[in-house]
Amino acid sequence: MRRTTWLLLTVLLLALFPISQAQFPANNEWEFGWDTEVEPSYDLALDGGKWKIEDTLVFFVDNPRINDLSLTITVEFDDDVDFIDTTYEESITVGSQSNETFTIELSTSDADKVRSHSPSEKITMVVTAEESTAGTPGTTKEIDANLNVPRHHNLMPEVTLVASSVDAGTWIEETLLLNNMGNSVDAASKIEADVRNCPLLEIEGLEEGENVQIQPTGVNGNQPTEVQFRIAPSTAHPTKTCEVVLIVTSEGNGLERSVSWTIDVDESGGSQNSNTGDTGSSSSNSGSDSDSSSALPTLGAQTLIILLGFVALFHRKRLDVY
Repeated sequence: MRRTTWLLLTVLLLALFPISQAQFPANNEWEFGWDTEVEPSYDLALDGGKWKIEDTLVFFVDNPRINDLSLTITVEFDDDVDFIDTTYEESITVGSQSNETFTIELSTSDADKVRSHSPSEKITMVVTAEESTAGTPGTTKEIDANLNVPRHHNLMPEVTLVASSVDAGTWIEETLLLNNMGNSVDAASKIEADVRNCPLLEIEGLEEGENVQIQPTGVNGNQPTEVQFRIAPSTAHPTKTCEVVLIVTSEGNGLERSVSWTIDVDESGGSQNSNTGDTGSSSSNSGSDSDSSSALPTLGAQTLIILLGFVALFHRKRLDVY
């Protein structure tokens, strides 16, 4: 009887053993990882107009234990990245046998630092979770993510005129500035001129600015690219106010941006109301005929009166003779 009782107890303990193992895992290990998809890298949400970043990353903690899990969270960036601010819970508690998610808010306040950060340079963020235990060192786990500041292209043309008018049959030289207000290298794939209401006005030399690499303007002292061009009205151009539009196409995103102005053309070639820079004459400008002048001396009024007096006196004497 006693032997049978021990046998039954042994079978009962063996039957309960797997259940105990399921309820109390041998390693009691908690898990820590990303809920947001960050592999192989993560593009941050960027407002390219304001150069602001506002984004949220989510991580999870899985706690298989029968007691709550308390963790201390720390977020750090490699390579001394200082323009991204983080907001998160530094102390979290995960309930027993539960899986919970937590957020890390990312934001920026310095637009210049955001724009000056090259998109080709990864930002490594490291998140550390350290178990908080009473008096004994707890388990520490770590996850990381490679973050990218997305590329943003913004090629802006600018023209500041030196002259406000030009004579027909001549030309003036002006400068187009190509400002790269994005955060990566750009170029003008096409530069076109649209001259309105003045078909005899030519814009020359714009092709010299096409396909030239332009570094971000104002970053690390980079200056805009200068393109010299000519405004050249034909010799037959009438006196008129002309509108000129330059259209620049960005190689980076294919968008077109333009700059426009008006310029006066003087057909008479008289004096111009302008601050002239480099000017020249057109090779097709033909010379005009000048008024001819006599080589004979011109008689003054006083001399003419004296001569008429002598003639009259001489004529009277001849009458007296007769």
